[in-house]
Amino acid sequence: MATDSGEWWAAAGGYVAELLSVLAKEPEKPVLHHRGSWITGGAHLGSVTGTYRALHECGVGHGTVVAVLTSPNSPDILGVRHAAHLLGAAVGHLRSTNPGSSTAMLSVDDQLDILRTTGAAVLYADRDSADRAAELARRAGVPLIGPGVPGALEVTPGDDPGPHRPVPWSPEDLAAIAFTSGSTGRPKGIRKSRRSWDSVVYGTIALGREAERITALIGTPLSQTVGQLADAALIDGGRLVLLEEFAPDPWIQAVNEHAVTRTFMATSHLYRLLDRLEERGLRDPVAAGLAGLRRIDYAGSPAAPARLAEAVKLFGPSLFQQYGTSESARISCLLPEDHADPELQATVGRPFPGVEIGISDLETGAPLDDGQVGEVRVRSPHVMDGYLDEVLTARVLRDGWYHTGDIGYRDERGYLHLLDRVADMAKIDGVKVYPTVVERAMLTLPGIAQAVVYGFLGKDGMEHLHAAITLRPGTSVAIDAVRGHLGNILSPAHVPEQVLVLDEIPLNAAGKPDKPRLRLEHASHA
Repeated sequence: MATDSGEWWAAAGGYVAELLSVLAKEPEKPVLHHRGSWITGGAHLGSVTGTYRALHECGVGHGTVVAVLTSPNSPDILGVRHAAHLLGAAVGHLRSTNPGSSTAMLSVDDQLDILRTTGAAVLYADRDSADRAAELARRAGVPLIGPGVPGALEVTPGDDPGPHRPVPWSPEDLAAIAFTSGSTGRPKGIRKSRRSWDSVVYGTIALGREAERITALIGTPLSQTVGQLADAALIDGGRLVLLEEFAPDPWIQAVNEHAVTRTFMATSHLYRLLDRLEERGLRDPVAAGLAGLRRIDYAGSPAAPARLAEAVKLFGPSLFQQYGTSESARISCLLPEDHADPELQATVGRPFPGVEIGISDLETGAPLDDGQVGEVRVRSPHVMDGYLDEVLTARVLRDGWYHTGDIGYRDERGYLHLLDRVADMAKIDGVKVYPTVVERAMLTLPGIAQAVVYGFLGKDGMEHLHAAITLRPGTSVAIDAVRGHLGNILSPAHVPEQVLVLDEIPLNAAGKPDKPRLRLEHASHA
């Protein structure tokens, strides 16, 4: 983590001092692409310096929180975080709690609740968010700052940080307050320490360092875990192409236009990309202009083996699956070479370095042996310090372990198999049914692009199994044949009583299928 002692930020130490020192060595090098333009390393340094000075003028210092509201994947997200961390402050993002997309904003009341919950000393905004930010700042009674934001303290890029010296990096200090809706739909504040932040950044560099500098394409929110992966890419001398939202055609265009070598996406994005390439008749990386991609990182939910086999056929050894949660960060990974083994395509790989995984009994909490099904628990330097709510913290952080709420087992080779969420397991005619198992079986059928399976409490007081699917372009399926297939390869208890065919699967704020909404859809069709 060596830095040049002559640089004003060097005294801070930590990831941010090293990152800025890397940019300072080549100030004319383009490092961030956003909305059709490249931003140089020197320009980013100027932005960080100006933001640092403005934040300090607003009273931001050690132990405070800076609330952030910007357009999706704006470079300002990086700049304000880097400046805040140099001041010993943490950041909290208001736009969205969705790790798969940040284009749909939370309501103003939810954002206000988050702003007040964090106790933020100031609200940073960009021009795109000026009106909403002004309302939030007024109602919360906090100062508003930002570049070109009416009524706010102006942020002017420059090379003078002012007289205040950076605060030395302390691993136990707060780095960020992230918000996740989880399965409840209500935002929960997650306290992430600087120890956790550094461990993910430098763990990424150690695991993924390449001979050539990478060009990374990011279409998932920088306000989530991918922000740490972006920091790692910049420290490693790479550059970032920032998309405000994932969509297959702009993504393909960006890969071609900017010679992208690495990308980060959600598992659902990988499915959409496969479907779009098939629709356009592009059946190999060369034809699609994607031959230069050396690594495709995907995460968010376990991939269905049938769909993953399609991806392996197209992209080969460039796929890298990550399993983790907002609370734990990375847990396990399925390496590129693992993807070639069909038996491993149903797993989420083995633990990342420094991560310990255990399986515990769902009722007693006792540790279980390999092959036994229970709740996945994790111990690692990446795990959160806790929620803002101590009651919620006590439920999931126990005896040094983070209890994920995921059901799974570890096989004899150490690979982790996920079956479902504890809350999603259904009991049908006395049989425990894991919806993920049914979904994976449905996705082996031609024509089905996505499948979601869930329990539904009927008027008889009994739990019933229902499903919703989307179809690949130009295809159709016979629902009776789908149900017959499931009964043959699984059991009668695994057969959904009703299957809805939808244009798209609704997602919740966590970027996952919105099962409560789907239950309402079924009720309306009953």
